[in-house]
Amino acid sequence: MPDIMDKKLFIIILLLLSFGSNYLFGQKQSHFNHYIANQGLLNPAYNGTRDVISGIMIHRSQWVGFEGAPNTQAFNVHGPIEETNVGLGLALMNDRIGAGSNTFDAFGAASYQIELDRIRTLSFGLQMGLSSMVYDGTKAVLDDPSDPLFARKETNLNFNFGFGSYYYTDDYFIGFSIPKFFSDQFDEKSEGFKNKIDYKNLHMYLYGGYVWDLHSVTVKPTILMKEVYGSPMQFDISANVLVADQIWLGLTYRTVSEAAFLLEYIINRQFTFRYSFDYSFSPIQQHAKAGSHEVSLQFDFTLNRRPGMRSIRHF
Repeated sequence: MPDIMDKKLFIIILLLLSFGSNYLFGQKQSHFNHYIANQGLLNPAYNGTRDVISGIMIHRSQWVGFEGAPNTQAFNVHGPIEETNVGLGLALMNDRIGAGSNTFDAFGAASYQIELDRIRTLSFGLQMGLSSMVYDGTKAVLDDPSDPLFARKETNLNFNFGFGSYYYTDDYFIGFSIPKFFSDQFDEKSEGFKNKIDYKNLHMYLYGGYVWDLHSVTVKPTILMKEVYGSPMQFDISANVLVADQIWLGLTYRTVSEAAFLLEYIINRQFTFRYSFDYSFSPIQQHAKAGSHEVSLQFDFTLNRRPGMRSIRHF
């Protein structure tokens, strides 16, 4: 457990992140409610920081009942290389919006952990891979059929890479990442999409959390900040409570006028099931009356015959 000064430092850092995040550029990429459980997808530096081989499978259906609403599938597996400070991971993500847009990412990740002392570790990570974008503008319903953006169908396969850093102890953590540096952008001269780095379009994530043991109750507040240049800054503020040895319950408020209920059920040492339900306070709820749903299954295992299959950390 960190000492009192360490805890004060963590709280000060989080406050600085909160007030300083206006200087960050941000995010229109896929998001998940259980972002703390999905850190291997969010931040390459997280890969390999647990003491087991850990994986997660996710499906998210957003704005159910709204025609053409996004749905996302993701898979991440990662683990440490024994007797080294290196971790490896694999991340796959498929994101579909409407009938005309689909993006698939496949990334390999590597991280390196620096043990600052017995309880504090700093990790740096890099991921590289391919991003496939399928865009069919001909399926769009238009007021102006002459718009060149919607007059063609394109399939692009491009290289991409991302970077992240992750600082953690037994009971708190702070992460920062840029999962993708390249993005497909429409070029008016060629009337097609080009894969390039645009610093105004970099998607940055800044997040942190703390685990408190309050007598017989464990509380885990977390915050995720994301923003893109020219778009409103977005916060995900969450709180989870361990109400039994195997059940976490929580709530998330997202500053784009959404709230989410979080459920986590620890089946056993190897498997954890998670579910979340989103409710939007915006006018879109009139069309997506069934809300948004997210389900995931996490698995943990080891190639050794150690009795402890799960990291003692709750993140």
